[in-house]
Amino acid sequence: MTRRRALRALAGIGCGAAALAAAPAVLGAAKARVVVVGAGWAGLSLAHALSRLAPQADVQVIDRHAQWLPLPLSSPWLVGLTPQRLPRLDLAELARRQGWRFAAAPVTAIDRSQRAVHTSQGRFDYDWLVLATGADYDDSAWFGGDAQARSLGRERFAPGFMAGELDALRQRLQAFRGGTLVMTVPPAPYRCPPAPYERAVLLASSLRQRGVSARLVIVDAGGGMPRFNRLFAERWGGWIENRLHSTVRRVDPFARTLTTDEGDLRFEEALLLPPMYAGGLVQAADLLGQDAQGRPTRWAAVDAATLRSARDERVVVVGDMIDAVSPLFGAYPKTAHIAADLGAAAATHLAAAIQGQTAAPPPLPTSQCHVWLNADPPEQLVLETSYRHRGDGLIVQTVRQHDNPQPRGEDLRWARSLLAERLGVPVL
Repeated sequence: MTRRRALRALAGIGCGAAALAAAPAVLGAAKARVVVVGAGWAGLSLAHALSRLAPQADVQVIDRHAQWLPLPLSSPWLVGLTPQRLPRLDLAELARRQGWRFAAAPVTAIDRSQRAVHTSQGRFDYDWLVLATGADYDDSAWFGGDAQARSLGRERFAPGFMAGELDALRQRLQAFRGGTLVMTVPPAPYRCPPAPYERAVLLASSLRQRGVSARLVIVDAGGGMPRFNRLFAERWGGWIENRLHSTVRRVDPFARTLTTDEGDLRFEEALLLPPMYAGGLVQAADLLGQDAQGRPTRWAAVDAATLRSARDERVVVVGDMIDAVSPLFGAYPKTAHIAADLGAAAATHLAAAIQGQTAAPPPLPTSQCHVWLNADPPEQLVLETSYRHRGDGLIVQTVRQHDNPQPRGEDLRWARSLLAERLGVPVL
């Protein structure tokens, strides 16, 4: 029997957990091939941990970008409040140091029947596939099928919630000379729940300090966050207009106009954050979840106990892209800390499978967020989220928050610690 036929026989889609654990023994001396699509917090955390836990595995990471800039701490940098405090990572160099391989290439398709990932640089075969592509933008409803408008809107008014958008956004904000600046907040879930509101506070503070005559309008499809709603009303009257439960229906980037439930809104500058979903790649691979009516959800279905895809036992799903894990609260918050913890947890479980061992369920993640409430004087809010299994097995979420009225670099120490512990990147 050929190696490929043996793999298919023992590890075909829908195979049982026992066969899955036994597959490496059939492979003999051949290395188990693990392909990781996505080089962010989740993917890099998994690659770093798996290379140490299962050095016999061949770990290949694929991402369209050759460099990665972590998003935490980016908002104060965007407005010139702080220097860039986290390093830009050269992914090929990081791979060389840690013992995994890297390819900078867009992924064009995933063929689960052949266990292959197709890219602009060719085909990568896998025994296990890790999807860590994060949350993507879904602005399909905004532009009415006009590809030119969509391209211009994405380029000219990108919101800065993808690492590759940050440099251009910083230049746009520095060049802004006044008028209406619009920020959109999509329906939940989206990446880093408090981030748009923190960014709004820091933007308004920067504009006021620079003496720019401007109005910042937040068009929020949800109800906001209570702490920030009060903050906007009490401290930022005349600067921040907070429009809650207002959905963006259309965007005309040529006329610089939003159509919302409240009518049209014209702007000079905008950070247009659309609804988020797991991305077209996951959708095309038929890995989305289903709601109670059997309709596809916007996120990748996952077995919360193992972090494997609910649709394919050979696919591991980690990070922002995963669907609900508990009926008690839905999905994990889409934060850097959660994504990194999920990547490390999945690596532990995957290493055991590669070594033919029975793995314990991956540990549940935790999260910590340091959020700016005010720039001058500095004031922050710390959000801490933890998880545990209830007696009936359901995952329970606990959220605690406390003020930090005199921050002294706690956010930087947290981010550096996360980089060192989860990604193996010490920062001096």
